Amino acid sequence: MFRSLRCLVAGILVAAPSLCALAADAAHYPAHPVRMALPFPPGGSADSISRALAERLQSRFGQPFLIENRPGAAGNVATRYVVKAQADGYFLLVGVTGAMTINPTLYGNLDYDPQRDLVAISMVARGPVVIVASPDSGIATLNDMITRVKADPSKYTFATNGVGTSHHLAAELFKQRLGLDMRNIPYKGTPEALQDIIGGRVPIGFMDLTASLPLIASGRLKALATTGTERSTALPDVPTVSEAAAPGFAADTWVGLFAPKGTPAPVVSKLSLAINEALREPGLRKQGEGFGLSVEGSTPEALQHYVRDETRKWKAVITAADIKL
Repeated sequence: MFRSLRCLVAGILVAAPSLCALAADAAHYPAHPVRMALPFPPGGSADSISRALAERLQSRFGQPFLIENRPGAAGNVATRYVVKAQADGYFLLVGVTGAMTINPTLYGNLDYDPQRDLVAISMVARGPVVIVASPDSGIATLNDMITRVKADPSKYTFATNGVGTSHHLAAELFKQRLGLDMRNIPYKGTPEALQDIIGGRVPIGFMDLTASLPLIASGRLKALATTGTERSTALPDVPTVSEAAAPGFAADTWVGLFAPKGTPAPVVSKLSLAINEALREPGLRKQGEGFGLSVEGSTPEALQHYVRDETRKWKAVITAADIKL
């Protein structure tokens, strides 16, 4: 017993200097610029809200928070870059729905696991997918669309921004919940898909909300519903899928901040607190609303659990729909 006690005390004494060093590092963090890898080109909603957040973190800490756009492989390029980076708090990932919770199922050759190899810091924002129709289609409401598709499945296809994207999977979940038979027309990007919906070549689309808002406002697109847990502040008169047709339906896209596994816990905690303070600023929340996003933070633990649950959810959708790249 006494030997065990001596071992325990010795272990504590050995660990104490390390713990003190971690605390000291966190107290002086950041001491130089922090890189934030983002899996999209500049200009999208995730890029815009991340840059707005980075400006506030720079102001708070007195060090640059640099957005590095690293598009490619549906987000895998940026994600892998951070997974393999030094775990010191100076390499962060702007994690998004697809790369964090969809790709682990779709890509069988990933040499990393987001849940295993990254630690959550904070949620940043959520945004729904918007279901739109061409004005020429004559579809006026979501239930109108559902009725028409059930009556004549062969007539209706839907556009998305690619196979296996969060928008495509939102559509597949919608099909599964409503028992619909529609074929996905995958485009290389959102602009091309929107142009074909406007032109009447594809009657329906599951689209990025931010990119669709100007076209909805001008009457060139008809917004039928949004897929989030609540109505979008950008489209307050447009119902959610849950309200209109499928109670409990939710398919949010989201943005969160992550770090490589092994990043010191005091640094993660310091970052999370600062991010959540910034996200409570009315100015930042208003900026997010302009992008069609609901700005909201979280604890690291809550985001980690959310990623786990979302991964299970989308794995079930992918399996049921037999989606392959």
